[in-house]
Amino acid sequence: MATKNVKNRKKLIIAIICVMIVVVLVITGVNVAGGHISNTNITYAEAATITPPQAELSSDKTQNKEEIKGHKLVAANDNYELYLKEDTLSIIVRDVKTGEIMESVVDDATELQNVNDTWKSFLQSGVVVEVQEDTNTMQKKAGVNNASVNVTYVDGGFKAKIDYPNYKFGFELEVLLYDDGSITAYIPESSIYEESDKVKIGNIYVFPMLGNTCLDEKEGYMFVPDGNGALIYLDDKEGRFDSGYTQRVYGSDIGIGESYVLSLLWDKYETHNDSENVLAPIFGMVYTDAKLGYLAVIEAGAEEATIMATPNGAYTDYNWITSSFRKSATYIQPTSNSGGSVTKVTDRIQYDIKIRYMFVNGDKANYTGLAEKYRDYLIEKGELQEKEDSFNIRLDFLGSDVENWLLSKKSVAMTTTDNIRDIYKELQSEGVNNIFSLYKGWQDGGIYDIPVTKVDTEGSIGSKSDLKKLAKDAKDMGIDFYLYTDGLRANPDTGNTTFNTVKKMDKRLYTESTYKSVYEKMVYWTPDKSVFNVNQLKDSMLDNGLNNLALSGISNTLFTYTISDTMKTRLTTEYIYKNMYENLDKDMNLVLCEPISEYWKYTDAFVDMPVSDSDFIYTDKSIPFLSIVLKGMVPMYSDYINFEANEREYFLKLVETGIYPSYYLTYEDSSKLIYTNSSDIYTSKYSTYKDRIIDTYNELKAIDDKTSGAYIVNHEILDNGVVAVTYDNGVRILVNYSDKEQTAYGETVDAMSYKVGEVQ
Repeated sequence: MATKNVKNRKKLIIAIICVMIVVVLVITGVNVAGGHISNTNITYAEAATITPPQAELSSDKTQNKEEIKGHKLVAANDNYELYLKEDTLSIIVRDVKTGEIMESVVDDATELQNVNDTWKSFLQSGVVVEVQEDTNTMQKKAGVNNASVNVTYVDGGFKAKIDYPNYKFGFELEVLLYDDGSITAYIPESSIYEESDKVKIGNIYVFPMLGNTCLDEKEGYMFVPDGNGALIYLDDKEGRFDSGYTQRVYGSDIGIGESYVLSLLWDKYETHNDSENVLAPIFGMVYTDAKLGYLAVIEAGAEEATIMATPNGAYTDYNWITSSFRKSATYIQPTSNSGGSVTKVTDRIQYDIKIRYMFVNGDKANYTGLAEKYRDYLIEKGELQEKEDSFNIRLDFLGSDVENWLLSKKSVAMTTTDNIRDIYKELQSEGVNNIFSLYKGWQDGGIYDIPVTKVDTEGSIGSKSDLKKLAKDAKDMGIDFYLYTDGLRANPDTGNTTFNTVKKMDKRLYTESTYKSVYEKMVYWTPDKSVFNVNQLKDSMLDNGLNNLALSGISNTLFTYTISDTMKTRLTTEYIYKNMYENLDKDMNLVLCEPISEYWKYTDAFVDMPVSDSDFIYTDKSIPFLSIVLKGMVPMYSDYINFEANEREYFLKLVETGIYPSYYLTYEDSSKLIYTNSSDIYTSKYSTYKDRIIDTYNELKAIDDKTSGAYIVNHEILDNGVVAVTYDNGVRILVNYSDKEQTAYGETVDAMSYKVGEVQ
């Protein structure tokens, strides 16, 4: 009996211990079934973010540390320390080895004497909100000085509850330092509240002045993701610029429009020029003299973010770079066909905000180091996968278009299936064996008869059987042959577009002018309809033994739209497309034209990679940032060489960036297109470009034979007009863009030429 009681007591003690363990696990956020307790309010944007283990706040690394400029040490590891000043939510990041720091606010009282109160608040706040009051199109700034801040400390950093009593809204900010040296700033959507019907959060800035410098006090640059990449130097601009770089991540939003919300930063100047799209949600700051820098990656909220980089002289004497996050916006709602309208405000756009600042130091404190950091980050997250990266020359063909003819349309055949086969044979006989092709305008009705939902060819270029035979022959010849379509646009003149087309926030149908005479406008399909169309085409292709598909439009266009008075956000658009690519990738060989970074892992090649930037007056240098990230991982193909004004300089850009060449070709003379929507194709005849194609192929393939599969580990812009590109296999390429012979690394390079060698 006593033995039995002892056993029962042991069982009771064990049960109590188990219950206590479960309670502890629940309190600490661990699911006893395995994993963390899920947050029912989590968004898919946050769920997609892989967060590394939190850095431990080691007591031996924080004890006996002095404050820096009134900032208290709140987290540390072997490489970096994080300091906080509670009243302004200002942070300082310190490099442990060198003692160099980066600050997130301006604290120089002398420099702030001539700054108005609005800008002073902006410069001195770790967080800034632009306030949307009623339907006012001018948003007012509110810094931390307008807020009530309550800070609590956690392992690895801090949390701050930020309330704006005058505006009756607020949110929480969490900032953590990780063992890998990165810092995250996170505002969960679930923490945001708005208690007034008339006042909303317009835009949120997190650490807008992180890394700021005054005039030319530091040597270095800001990195902006314009095109392939660009730098804005931290030198004294001497008041030359009235504005800076401002571009929405992943391009403009046609559903709301960019011009109706006027920020105090940009109200005087139009900065939304035609430009290269921002394809990746990144920006950076580097001090080259102090050997310290960071790359900021927007992990959540990129779809609603805008990147801003302001050189000194524009508004203040400071250089600063940041991202703002749109939470609401105004738009114009027409009330009649005679021109009446009212201004309205969107509901709050719901998503989490998260930025990861990845710091670099020492020899890695340069834009090459930032690019390597981004590549490693994408690989670790599973967002970038190594594809077969063998050299090809891209030869795209236009099959057919149409022109107006009496009461109907007349087909204009430019390149038949037999023409393409003959071109392939002729080029391979000349040694051009590695070819990659997109066939455009293969469908019935020509290139602008869209959408394409089945394999049905234009009779003037060949039958369906002819197309299938060409695809098989190309495969047998070792050629990558893809059928191309625009998955975004619909042609109202060639099909029913009454339903399932994009309507903007003002409930009006979005139309895109072509400025051409045959088809004057296009509309956009809703994301669900685009998915439906593409899946129909996929099924038809697979039924016909075809599985190589190239898509444009939906590869890089995000927008807000309405369905039955319900606002659908850019996050919804991106999410629907991403799910489609996930499924397509299982059955098809998929190629995307100029894809945004969210889709990089699904494409077998990056088509239409920009080789340069938009050449804004305030950017100082174009750099091949995306090329450094992707070279050796994914094959990259340029825009069409035959449409470039300076073909030699463009060729040298391909040598420098490792991007493969592209031509847009027709068998017939391009003059036949003069009365079609393809009239802007002014030079494309294959026979004209045959010799140049062969020469381009031979030169660039010889370079690729030495760099194939290698990563770019250093990129230098020298003072004499020479660019030096070094690969991790020891190959160095010197490209001379000057009009004179130059010397670099002991090698002489002719004017407008290049030389391939090895690092000695």
